[in-house]
Amino acid sequence: MLNKCKAINRFYRSKEWLLARQQKIASCNGRCEKCGAIGEEVHHKIPLTPKNITDPRITLGEDNLIYLCKDCHNKEHHRFEKKEPIFDEEGNLKPYK
Repeated sequence: MLNKCKAINRFYRSKEWLLARQQKIASCNGRCEKCGAIGEEVHHKIPLTPKNITDPRITLGEDNLIYLCKDCHNKEHHRFEKKEPIFDEEGNLKPYK
């Protein structure tokens, strides 16, 4: 959870975040809201940035939070996805975006 933005790092250690996190976990009985497995991460649907870190609707709003298991959280961030190679019209491999 290390982030280059000190304000975001401070936020994740705040009492307000810890309370909102616990409330979110309790509201879904500790289960992933996508697949029903045991949850592990309270995820922000709209990612936190230096510009929105002071907006409580983004940082703490229940509408912007979802409780996810490790697998669903990795999918949300597109981690460990196998990407199919993409070729241009001449058959050259195109770089991934």
